[in-house]
Parts: sequence; structure tokens; C-alpha cells
Amino acid sequence: MSAAIEGKMAVSTASPTPLLDRLAALRPAERWPLARDLIANEARAFFAELRAHAPIYETSEVTLLARRADVIEVLSIPKVFTVDLYKPKMGDFMLAMDETIVNYRDKSVMRAILAFDDLPKIRAVAAEVADTALDAAGGEIEAVQQLARHVPMRIVQRCFGIHGPDQDLLDWSYANQMDQFNNLPYDDRPDADAIHQAAEDSRVKLRNLFAQLIPARIAEIKAGTAPDDSLTRILSLNLPAADHFGMDRVVINVGGLLIGAIETTAEAVINALAELFARPEALAGARAAAEAGDDAAFDGYVWEALRFSPIVAFMFREAASTITIAQGTDREKVIGKGTVVLPLSLSAMFDPDFVPDPEAFRPDRPFHTYLHFGYGHHECLGRYVGGVMIPEIVKRVLKRPAARPLAPVDMAGTPFPQSYRIGLG
Repeated sequence: MSAAIEGKMAVSTASPTPLLDRLAALRPAERWPLARDLIANEARAFFAELRAHAPIYETSEVTLLARRADVIEVLSIPKVFTVDLYKPKMGDFMLAMDETIVNYRDKSVMRAILAFDDLPKIRAVAAEVADTALDAAGGEIEAVQQLARHVPMRIVQRCFGIHGPDQDLLDWSYANQMDQFNNLPYDDRPDADAIHQAAEDSRVKLRNLFAQLIPARIAEIKAGTAPDDSLTRILSLNLPAADHFGMDRVVINVGGLLIGAIETTAEAVINALAELFARPEALAGARAAAEAGDDAAFDGYVWEALRFSPIVAFMFREAASTITIAQGTDREKVIGKGTVVLPLSLSAMFDPDFVPDPEAFRPDRPFHTYLHFGYGHHECLGRYVGGVMIPEIVKRVLKRPAARPLAPVDMAGTPFPQSYRIGLG
């Protein structure tokens, strides 16, 4: 028998669900740790099996939702699938509240001060800071620290008005992102308490910073010398006492801009660059769009790259009551009260029922294909800021013809990129 025929026979007899078979061979209590590892290392293959054979997959710790329709259903009913898991991490920040007065009020205030008209300025600042960093680097840049974290930090300082020490701002964003999104009970981290304490300590230091910034900025506002940034705008609102938006809400919401801006932007920039560098045809197309000054076309390459390599593979919710999801389908499932549900956003962006030819790299896909900024009630507040800042940083790198990776992205055992060396000359 020829080797070619033997190879065909091996393919034909192989299990169509090798990853699910591995899970099935384990005791129920052992399945989530393996599933968690598959999400970290083989997400797309694992999610493809789930979509086809087990779209609502229960483990003893969490229930995974792989189909786009089910992901959207869960994210569309925040009173049932809540963000209660955020509360021990975020306190009374609006993101930890579902359809409450505080959530709607604070979100409205923050959307008012993050004016849509600011986007060209933010994109221009991102371009300027990125180019300066790239020029200063010479022939090689460590892109995580010197670029991907550096640029949003400057946006936080210049556009949001949080004028803190560089390293402190970076550390505070990292500590909170680590605790709030990567230190949940189902993560089962041995250093969970230390991670949480680091985030708590950072918030104390951030409040101390605002205790200095706010009085100084109020004095500048009264003198007519205040810069036009988010902090000035929120302090100039003069909302009536009946709105219950006092200085405590100013601090927690402006602080949220810092926590949400730096680390998420950095990871998106690095992931997009690494994905594009690994795809010569897409890289050439992106560079052509950058050189042509066609931001709409260029940004499409970035969002499509992030579909293949998003900053998160899933979101998380907790069921406040028992509910049946996917009703009327062959996957209909009762979700019990208290169940932790993981809507697999990466999987949803590859669902062939919604995304045509999902394995193809298509930079002209409509933006609603993507779930990069979440969906529904808790869609990212800063999506429009991130929507210009992320692709602009990537663009500044790709406009340099010699830019190329010198080593793979180094995660250093963390959920976030820690090092990515890029040659520039």
C-alpha cells in the first residue's frame, strides 16, 4: 500500500472531534482546566468543534457558548446574564452594573465628554507620538513598551488629562486589567489574592493622584487657563445635585479611562501587527492602503487581523435567574441561576452562519462582523477612541518599509504581550 493511500486512510478514520474527545475522556471535574488550556492555545480549532458538535458546552465551572446567535442572545439580556462577577473587582463603577440609573447616567456623562469630534485629534496625536517613538528607536524597537503601551499612555495624559508619572499610569492600567478580566474564580490563579491586592493598591494611588489633579484643574478652569481635555470637560459640567454625580463619580469614571485605555490598546496593536506580519498578502495590502492614505481601507486590515487574533476569546456573565436559551433549536438549553456563562466572542466571529467564508482573510468585511469592543449594554465606552488609536499605531509601523518582526511575541507567562522586537532599518 502506498504512503499516499495510507495517509488518506488515516485522514478518513480520524475523529472529527479530537479535542472534544479529549475532554470526554476526563471526569467532569477535570474538563474545565483542559478546556481553559485549549482556549488559550488552540482556540479556533476548539471553537470549530464546539460550533459543529457541542455549541452549548457545560463544565462544572462554566458553560461555553460557541454559536453567534447564542452569544448575541446572552449579551442582549443584561438583567438575566449579569456582570455581577465584576462587582468584587470594580465596586460601584458603571461597568459592574446592569441597566441601573448609575450605569445610564455615568455612561451618558462620559459619552458627552468623549466627543466624537475629538477623533481626528486623537488619531493625529497617536500618529505623532508613534512616529516620534519609532524615530527615536533607530533600527529596532521593543514594540510593547516603547510603542503599544507608550502611545495610549500619552493619549491618557494629553487627551484625557490624567497627568501622572509614566510608569505609574502603565502599572495601574496593567494591575487593574489583570485583576478585573484575568483573575476571576474560574481562572483559579494561585496568586489571585496578590493580583487583587495590587489592583486595590493601584486604585488608592490613583485616587491620591486625583486629589492633587482636581483642585489644580478647578483653579485653572476658574482662571480660564485649563486645557481642553476630558478632565476639564467633566469638571466644567456643573451638573445639579439631583443628578448625584459628585466628585466621587468624577474620580471613578475618569480613572476608568486610564484603566481601559492602555493595556487593551497595547494588546490589540501587538496582536494586529503579529497577525499582519504573518500574512504576506494581507501585509502588502495594508501597506498599500497606508501609503495611499486610505484609512478606511487600512483599518479594515487591522480589524480583520484582530478577528483572527483578538485581545480576548470570550466575555463572561453570570445568570441571575434560570432561563432557557436557543429556544426552538436542537441545542436549546436550560441555564440555571448562578451559572457562569462564557460567550465565546472569537468563536462568534468565525460562525459560518453569520460570517461568509470565515477562514478567509477579508479586510472589507462590514464592521458589525466584529465583536472587538463587545456587544450590547456593556459595549466598550471607548470604542470610538480605540477605533482610531489602534489602527493608527499599527499604520505608523507599517508605513516603514523595512519594519519586520525580529522575534515572536513574548507573553512571559502572562495574559498580555510583554515583548515584541521589530526591526525598522
